[in-house]
Amino acid sequence: MNATALQLLHVKCRGAYPGTTIARSVVADEQVSWQTPFPEYAPTLYTAPTVAAGPVWADKDFLADKPLAVATKWNDVDGKVDRRSFEGVYKLDDHGVPQNPLGRTGMRGRGLLGRFGPNHAADPVVTRYVVI
Repeated sequence: MNATALQLLHVKCRGAYPGTTIARSVVADEQVSWQTPFPEYAPTLYTAPTVAAGPVWADKDFLADKPLAVATKWNDVDGKVDRRSFEGVYKLDDHGVPQNPLGRTGMRGRGLLGRFGPNHAADPVVTRYVVI
């Protein structure tokens, strides 16, 4: 693997899932790319219980109910949900849900995220400047 490829390699999302002891399956640096054959790849399935309970803002469990994933407009605006990614067009896996565009992470499911695919968010920051 060349230096440029190593710089682009994502490493933060390849350890235990944040805030849990849920372990991801091991993915060697050379196996991260979806272009690299890895037939024995068996990612850990994890969706946080709070998300799996089905809050109104979250997707249904597409991994359990594949027809819903097929009806979803991936890489497009789907009703009020923008499913386009800033990373560009993403591919779908064998279950019809988006693959991480940066490669294998050793985990599948939503984790703490409400949606499969892109999860757009804005964090407003309020500051105040006082002149003395």
